[in-house]
Amino acid sequence: MATLYVRDLSEEALTELKIRAARNRQSLQAYARTLLEQEAATPSLEDVLDRIQGRVTARLTTEDVLDEIDRGRRRE
Repeated sequence: MATLYVRDLSEEALTELKIRAARNRQSLQAYARTLLEQEAATPSLEDVLDRIQGRVTARLTTEDVLDEIDRGRRRE
């Protein structure tokens, strides 16, 4: 398990993150870890476009594109 330190975070941002963590009944550490893991698990726009481009050659339908968008949203 890695350790990450964040430097030069503004007081305003820190305060807001603490408030959001408290609303979610989480420690700041748990809240930040959740945010970072969700971000890491979300495919980049470039990855999604590459997958779509790979399927375009197979004659994608509008329904195929909408399904791909829905899959990306469900991963968030």
